Amino acid sequence: MGKLLIDFLDETSAYLHVKRDALKKLELQYRKIYDPDIVREMKVIRGEISKKRTEIRAQLLLNLEEFRALHKYFPELLSAFMEDEYIGKVLRDKAWLLDYKMAPPKVAAAKLDEIRGWRMQLRAAKESLRGWIGVVHADAFVSRYPLLRAHLRGDMMKQDVLNAISTLDDALRKEGWLVLITDSLIRIPLAKFMNRITELRYDELKAKSDLAKMRGKGTIAETRAQRALEAILVEKNHFESIVAQILLSNPGYLSGLKKQKSWLSKGKPDPIVRFAQQVTPHAIRERAWLDEMRKRIGGNK
Repeated sequence: MGKLLIDFLDETSAYLHVKRDALKKLELQYRKIYDPDIVREMKVIRGEISKKRTEIRAQLLLNLEEFRALHKYFPELLSAFMEDEYIGKVLRDKAWLLDYKMAPPKVAAAKLDEIRGWRMQLRAAKESLRGWIGVVHADAFVSRYPLLRAHLRGDMMKQDVLNAISTLDDALRKEGWLVLITDSLIRIPLAKFMNRITELRYDELKAKSDLAKMRGKGTIAETRAQRALEAILVEKNHFESIVAQILLSNPGYLSGLKKQKSWLSKGKPDPIVRFAQQVTPHAIRERAWLDEMRKRIGGNK
């Protein structure tokens, strides 16, 4: 059996521990004496830490089946990782994916409409505080925005109310995504982002043509053409990453798409099915995985 997710998490925590310690030492040196070389070193290390955190997020999606299996069979172990000083926050930020449940189409659609209505109420509440001066009286405020009833108490400062609204809205956004990635609704965001990717692919071809015409002339126009192409590629990669993340968030649906061969037919291929062929999550054989996990945990006692 290949490397387990817990192996990656252990190694990543140790890596970030080393990097954070190195960064602290440099920060102490910098307080004593200004040195541009120290500034550059700190910038490099911060970049390495950021890159590793991005890698954690990617690995959690690629190994979502195993992430959910850890939650199901070894919740205490997963909880310990979530409390880890170096990787815990990233894991907690992705923990909402552990609450995924299948839902019948009508139930999913109704739930999504309900969440949209709640978020509209929160936007209205936030807008009503624009230009607000003084304290906010919770009783009067929640009478207009009842969704906030359990989150506001007494007289509160405006910023505290805004923070409560943002916290609740963030929770509802994640809950909405859990509904949106169910089998019956997942094509809504997929189609939206795939359409943008298709547009950007046409823009990329045009930008490459424009750049080819300017190539070798050493003009300002060539530099502009190069930058225009780079901007398009960055945006295209961004949306391709989003589509990949959506597909990875529902491994069962992705597996079904990958089994389809319509993208090889002579007719017009489904761009979502074609894109899915490039996305390969790490599946587990649950019984074999459980045996390996029990051996590993038993061996660490």
